[in-house]
Amino acid sequence: MAQVLGYIGDALWILALAIMASASRQAWRRIPADAAVPVVTGPDGSVVLSAGRAAALCAVPVLAFAVGAALMVARIWADGNALAAIALFAARATLPALFALTHLRWLRIVLDRMQAARTLRP
Repeated sequence: MAQVLGYIGDALWILALAIMASASRQAWRRIPADAAVPVVTGPDGSVVLSAGRAAALCAVPVLAFAVGAALMVARIWADGNALAAIALFAARATLPALFALTHLRWLRIVLDRMQAARTLRP
């Protein structure tokens, strides 16, 4: 049972990473190479931190990959314990969705802001 849960967890991470990569690729095409992409905004909507296109669009997918790889290594420990395997599966089932939703929501905010400022390509 632990192996089946592990494979399902792997599939969920792959799906989430594919969604994030696809959305980032589409945003990459629309954002000019020299544009500063707002990464963090303040409570009033002002830009607190901005980064280049590559760093801004790749940060969350790379972080998600690192977290997924760490959880995959933790799977070695959980294979011997059924309760640990279920708990790890719960983490591996919810975290990819949270990463993907957070990334897509952030991309939507960034693209809307850049569209209003007319810095996006058509």
